[in-house]
Amino acid sequence: MSTPVILLVEKDSRLAQAMTAALERRVLPRPVHVTSGEAAVLWVAANACDVCLLDYDLPGANGLETLARIRQRKPDLPVIMLSSVESEQIAVAAFRAGVVDYVSKKQGFQDVAAGLVQQIVTSTTGTVVSSPATVADGVPAELTQPTYQNRLRVIGRQLDTYRYQAMNLMEVGGGMLVRGTPRGSRTPEALEFLDKDFPQLFRSGLAARGENEWVRAKTPLLPTGYEDFLRALGHRLDSQYAEAVSVTELDSFFAVGGVAKVEASGHTAMAPLQWLLYADDITYLLDEAYRRRAQVAAKKPSGIGRILGRQERSG
Repeated sequence: MSTPVILLVEKDSRLAQAMTAALERRVLPRPVHVTSGEAAVLWVAANACDVCLLDYDLPGANGLETLARIRQRKPDLPVIMLSSVESEQIAVAAFRAGVVDYVSKKQGFQDVAAGLVQQIVTSTTGTVVSSPATVADGVPAELTQPTYQNRLRVIGRQLDTYRYQAMNLMEVGGGMLVRGTPRGSRTPEALEFLDKDFPQLFRSGLAARGENEWVRAKTPLLPTGYEDFLRALGHRLDSQYAEAVSVTELDSFFAVGGVAKVEASGHTAMAPLQWLLYADDITYLLDEAYRRRAQVAAKKPSGIGRILGRQERSG
């Protein structure tokens, strides 16, 4: 089994040493260290690499500009962006450019970044390294919990990978039923995602990410594909304690239904949930998810920003 190759692009030698130490604590190899975007692009073009830790604040070309040039040469290379700049615009732009994660340079960020590298190395090279935050096969335990975010993420990845469109999802006892039409076909197909199969589906999907191009079924409604959208939607459903969920894709919006917990007259009750998500709603939902994943505080939005769904907006 080959030793994974990690590239660290960091201008600050002190921070580079701390990052190297964090990687070594997770029994990962010492990274190749370069101090500029130009050096990173040249190195990536000439060498194999399994994961790149890319600082945003670099001399010359910044991290986003460097990322674009790296993508031209190694489009499938997993990149984690590091940034000392507290900016939701940079975080969102980084995710839209294809980084797998974004880590703010706060106290202890090296250990967070090293944990992400460990996950990527485990999934793409098969090299399992020890960590108390992971289960026996190297997959973080929280990612195999049967939340809406996790289950819908798996479904979204399958829809992207096999190029389905016109999705119709319904939660039933023991799992979810999905109807989708393969691109180039007019005949919809029925797909079944059983809850008992979910952990294995997640692990196999994570492992496959390193074998094939990460397909994103981009459409005007879904600028980054089904997986990102359904993952973000799942988080919102989890926060609402939703149940019996359905998601229907129409020409210009998604209709989301189900029931959710509400506070009424001093007690909690279940009430109908109905959202109509148009393109601007989906864009906000995705940006909210990117900010959350980057752990960057968002400015309090106005208008559409705080209201999800046209029906709620008009209420």
